[in-house]
Amino acid sequence: MKSWQPPLIVLALILSAVIGFVVGGPGFGIMLAGFFLVGMVVVVLRLNPRDPIGKNQHPELVRRLLVVTTFPIEEARTIELVADEIELGGVEPGTEVRLLTPATNTFLSRWATDLRASRQRAQRDLVISVASLTLAGVDAGARVGDEDLVQAVEDELVTYEATSVILVTRAGGDFDETVSELRERLKPAFRRVSLPAR
Repeated sequence: MKSWQPPLIVLALILSAVIGFVVGGPGFGIMLAGFFLVGMVVVVLRLNPRDPIGKNQHPELVRRLLVVTTFPIEEARTIELVADEIELGGVEPGTEVRLLTPATNTFLSRWATDLRASRQRAQRDLVISVASLTLAGVDAGARVGDEDLVQAVEDELVTYEATSVILVTRAGGDFDETVSELRERLKPAFRRVSLPAR
């Protein structure tokens, strides 16, 4: 928020109350100020932060990849495509790979704040993916992230300083908005791998 915005918001709140008092009396003035406040809260809650995510990494640092996927990497073709994508820069000694899967919740689980089932599902997917990539010759660590994919990547990059982020999705999935936001906000290099739909 810019330094000139809070005084402007307070001024607009006072003006809305004054106009309400003049036009319809005290009750109308308070009601109008209340509507203005509720509208401001809704606008603020709907705003997404557009700050950059992650840090610019120096090229001489160890290559560290963050591979983000919403499904288990288990089919032979999928394993091959992901392994090829990981090895594009050459897997040198010291290259680190970390898989990240968001813990996707159902509406009822989210409402009841019961996140165990979604975290267990995500952990199961990660175990399958890590085992599959290990068989393909790629050693990887794994983490379960936030349900929101962009938030999961942002949280992970706080502690894991990736030099590159690879988002693995299936064709036809609704990821265009997520991809454009990651492309716009990520400081590390970003690639999307779109796999054929099942």
